[in-house]
Amino acid sequence: MDNEATNILCAPKWTDSLMRRLVQCVHDQPELVRIAIVAAIGTVLAWITYEVVFALNGIEPRATTTWIFAFLIGVFRQHHMHRTLSFPSVRAAYCTSLRREALASVCILGASAGLNYWLTAVSGLHHRLAWAVCLAGVAALEYALMKLYVFRSRRSEDPQ
Repeated sequence: MDNEATNILCAPKWTDSLMRRLVQCVHDQPELVRIAIVAAIGTVLAWITYEVVFALNGIEPRATTTWIFAFLIGVFRQHHMHRTLSFPSVRAAYCTSLRREALASVCILGASAGLNYWLTAVSGLHHRLAWAVCLAGVAALEYALMKLYVFRSRRSEDPQ
């Protein structure tokens, strides 16, 4: 591929510089602020993911299965954002923290899917309100698991 074609397909150099400055700006913040920034970005992306999945999903109970599918998609996105932005100094290997995230997410998904089903199918709450309640309901549990389990580093895992 010639240089002109490469330039058309690649993002302008200023976007790379801007992205690096934004990441550095986040890294310069205290941990709780970094987590809040990622949570805010993640919430917007989770809502968009939920809406797209809901529009495509035909499996009943629709609200709960949509919650599950969107949650599973979000696990990978949120793990990467938290690893690179919230906890940039984590020493555990990427696959180690991703495995921990998957295990933590199973616990969170079980509780939140049950809550979503109860809110929508049993209580009759609108599915978008149930999404917000579930998201808020798992936030503290997610934070605790991320901080104490997913992104912790033990001496035995430190690179030699």
